[in-house]
Amino acid sequence: MAGTKIVATIGPSSFKTDVLEKMYRYGLSCIRINTAHIEAGYIAKVKETLESLNRKTGMHVGVMVDLKGPELRTGTFPGGHMLVKAGQKLRLSLGGSEGDITLSHPEIAKGLEPKETLLLSDGRVRMRVLSKDSSAIWLESLDAGDLRDRSRVNIPGKFLPLGTLTERDLQFLQEGVAAGVEFFAQSFVQRKEDVMTLQKEVSERGGDQLIVSKIETKSGYVNIKEISRVSDFVMVARGDLGVELPLKEVAMAQKHIIEESHKHGVPAIVATQMLESMVKSSSPTRAEVSDVTNAILDNTDAVMLSEESAVGDYPDLAVRYLNEIAEFVESRSSNYAEPREFLGNHVAYSIARASKIVASEIEASAIVTFSKTGNTPKMISAVRPGIPIISAVPLRGLANKLSLYSGVVPLLIENSSNDLSDFENIMSAVEKKTGLKKGERVVVTSGAPYFLFGGTNDVRVATIGKFMGRGYPSGKNFKGTVTSKLDRSGDIYVTKNLRGARISDLADFTGIIFLEGIGHASEEELSETGIPFIHNTKLLKGLDDGTNVYVDGSTGVITS
Repeated sequence: MAGTKIVATIGPSSFKTDVLEKMYRYGLSCIRINTAHIEAGYIAKVKETLESLNRKTGMHVGVMVDLKGPELRTGTFPGGHMLVKAGQKLRLSLGGSEGDITLSHPEIAKGLEPKETLLLSDGRVRMRVLSKDSSAIWLESLDAGDLRDRSRVNIPGKFLPLGTLTERDLQFLQEGVAAGVEFFAQSFVQRKEDVMTLQKEVSERGGDQLIVSKIETKSGYVNIKEISRVSDFVMVARGDLGVELPLKEVAMAQKHIIEESHKHGVPAIVATQMLESMVKSSSPTRAEVSDVTNAILDNTDAVMLSEESAVGDYPDLAVRYLNEIAEFVESRSSNYAEPREFLGNHVAYSIARASKIVASEIEASAIVTFSKTGNTPKMISAVRPGIPIISAVPLRGLANKLSLYSGVVPLLIENSSNDLSDFENIMSAVEKKTGLKKGERVVVTSGAPYFLFGGTNDVRVATIGKFMGRGYPSGKNFKGTVTSKLDRSGDIYVTKNLRGARISDLADFTGIIFLEGIGHASEEELSETGIPFIHNTKLLKGLDDGTNVYVDGSTGVITS
């Protein structure tokens, strides 16, 4: 699977067990629930279904509840709509009841000033403020268009004191906390205080959900630095952002938001119209493939489907295409900037960076982390090591949260004590559940002594397989069955030393394990033959003839 994660909005097309199973198989990481289109009880139903699939598949797909937030809209019009012409003068009521146009929040109109611009009906109709008096605002329409009842209104660049959460939002917030969802997405974030308000509401209800700040207003875009510093994730919500910003600026805004977030190690999600044509088509357009590719090259952690998976005809194929595109792009590009200043433990962050360097130097197959909080895999994800980050955690909810971090593969180690300190058992679980093969090297990060006080302060290199012993290596890796006889009954000859054997007798062996030192002269002579070996080997217990082992030529570690 790709390191870039996939979020899919659930809806009538995808809320079916057989469809969800296909989406799981194709690389789904997280389900988004759009609360604008649901009723009470829906969140708990979705969460229950996904947890059942998680246990069935062994995967850890999380749930994101997207809170609609307060919106500025027009009132109603006679007949349900109003046709306007370019250049037409209109009266916006300050009282909220009389005039050509009224607003759902009349107090916002009072703060309007001449020359400011209003965008109505998703930006299709622009209106400029001409003047104001004690009872009304006079507007001039810059476009012809048809305004429908309760059309959305944007005022780019202006802070709108609409509050943070509606009563409906609070209802779904309570339901999400009770159901144990992993994420809340907050709409129309304008400043950091909006995020902090939601965090407080979650905490007061006993929740520990992560907050995804949706950047979809010009105010939010301008304040991205301060918003990202208090957010768990940042979403580039290009739909409304494309209304508040000139269309020509949206692509560069996406790059800026992702870059600013990653400066502090905050992961980003790119959303809206990723594969919009797949609402009806079984394959994306070339332009959409380019758009997804660009988002991944911008260093996003995740990409999101909306209508494609909620009401589209091919929700599972949309997930598959995103995963295939991401896999290809990641195979061709790995040069991503590291955070400039990670918000957290600087010692642990240094260890995270060190694990990336060590992994690169030894060509490790993966980085393995032991974590009780998720901070370590989050930090390693932020430095983009380019290999899987296998994160052993003791809690199912934490595993679900980690599924949304780029490159992270959660590994649930459930037991009664939540104890992750048993290194050998965890490494055995890593081998069984991840597909890593015996003899492959991994970099392991953890707290040492394990989690006594928390914090990552340890990096080690480990070899997949049961640890049997270690010696001083010379030459390349070798593997096979061991024998203590020179009769070629095995691939690897195990002996105390060279006494009683000529080097020519060893030529046909895959490798040699010497339990004692063999002296510099013999080392040199053996090295010249090209036969790999280890010497001064210490074993946990004796190696019986016929035992199948792997010997790491760089570390001298023997595993079975």
